[in-house]
Amino acid sequence: MSSQEWHESTLGLLLGSTGSIKTGPFGTMLKASEYSESGVPVISVGEVGYGTLKLRKDTPRVSPAITSRLSEYVLETNDIVFGRKGAVDRSSIVRPYEDGWFLGSDGIRVRLPQSVNAGFIAYQFQLDSIRTWLLQHASGSTMLSLNQGTLERVPLLIPPLATQQAIAEVLSALDDKIAANSRLAETMAEMATAQFDLRAKTATVSVPLSELVTTQYGVTTSSHEGPGPKFLRVTDINKKPWIEWATTPYCTVNETELEKYKVTTGDILVARMADPGKAAFVDLGDPEAVFASYLVRLRALNTDQALFIYYFLRSTTYRNYAEGAMQGSVQKNMNAKVIVATDIAMPEIGVLREFNEVAAKLRTLTQGVLKENLKLVAVRDALLPRLMSGKLRIQDAEDLISAAI
Repeated sequence: MSSQEWHESTLGLLLGSTGSIKTGPFGTMLKASEYSESGVPVISVGEVGYGTLKLRKDTPRVSPAITSRLSEYVLETNDIVFGRKGAVDRSSIVRPYEDGWFLGSDGIRVRLPQSVNAGFIAYQFQLDSIRTWLLQHASGSTMLSLNQGTLERVPLLIPPLATQQAIAEVLSALDDKIAANSRLAETMAEMATAQFDLRAKTATVSVPLSELVTTQYGVTTSSHEGPGPKFLRVTDINKKPWIEWATTPYCTVNETELEKYKVTTGDILVARMADPGKAAFVDLGDPEAVFASYLVRLRALNTDQALFIYYFLRSTTYRNYAEGAMQGSVQKNMNAKVIVATDIAMPEIGVLREFNEVAAKLRTLTQGVLKENLKLVAVRDALLPRLMSGKLRIQDAEDLISAAI
């Protein structure tokens, strides 16, 4: 592609007369009492990530009657949604399966005309330079705020429509693969949980958990960008049924601390504060890491029981116990003694080993797709600025992707 084919523009110029920007409904239009636990998800700043929309456990919803009454706030495929307050640099395109979701009061959406490829523009908003521009030009000192005027002034670099489409297709192919891998990982995690539930039903002998494990509190240190061992905190273990190594920071510890607090295969980490009772399992092949003081390490005396104990800690039975056992009025917490002060029903050895074999295979497969995702994300993030500047040809990008995967 020739650099002459590209030109500078702004979002406002691209919108023209047929595009639009819409801010979510204020309280006078949609009262808090009209939110519900079921219905259409409401997308505000908390649901908007960097390139994705993610529903939370506490994401509010509204009934079809509300979406019918306030139809101008219903999101459509290829809309681009931004956080209007706070994290104003976050945005995501609305994908087909998100069509019909509802724009919340702390959200703002852009609807582009057909003369522009929405996917290309959405990817341009993921550039560090554009995100920095939004943070610098948003209004407010205490809390940043985004409005229509600011969005209209965002500077963009625009190639011909065919080039926009080709670039968006290359990047979306990577994102589609990442999303497919994530769904596969979630499915395998659900299968492992189902295997635990099946075996747990056969267990008839209850044993005090405290008799099956040793406990140890983590190290107090600070995190940084690296190098050094990874530093596991509560926020790194409570999102998925696996550890989020990609976002886990590094830390500095001396040799004595590294030896004392280094996690090994089969270790179970349980949050004692911030999110008491949440647990993570350290798998074979995980990187060198130590664990923070808000975590307690449980180490099974019998390694054959480690995986089963971990899935017990993720079960409804243990969650119910933890909810009742938490201490503190301001900040809920569980010390090491409380964490293990409950009984666990252990199956007989044959059933236990059968479970270990199935669960271990599922976790190994999960690790495989997650590691592939790390590679795919690195490739996408490396290609994004080069493609968006016209410095990399589509064919060269496709060759780099093929070589990487």
